[in-house]
Amino acid sequence: FAAARGDFRTAVLTAVNMGRDADTTAAVAGALAGAAGGVDAIPQDWASAIAPVTGSCLPSMRGYHVLDIADLLTPEEAA
Repeated sequence: FAAARGDFRTAVLTAVNMGRDADTTAAVAGALAGAAGGVDAIPQDWASAIAPVTGSCLPSMRGYHVLDIADLLTPEEAA
């Protein structure tokens, strides 16, 4: 994340290509970049490729898109 200067795509791709625990590292890098840049930081082609979750781990999330879940977890901006 720091090496990518907060750029979402660069942070995730760099982390994935570092090897070892790449899935977790990329998830953390993406989370940090997303938190810093907001939903607009996520490349649209990446966001549109994600299908609604199946709910295999959390049945209550079945049918939600990951960005919908992010909205549920994000407090409203101050007016």
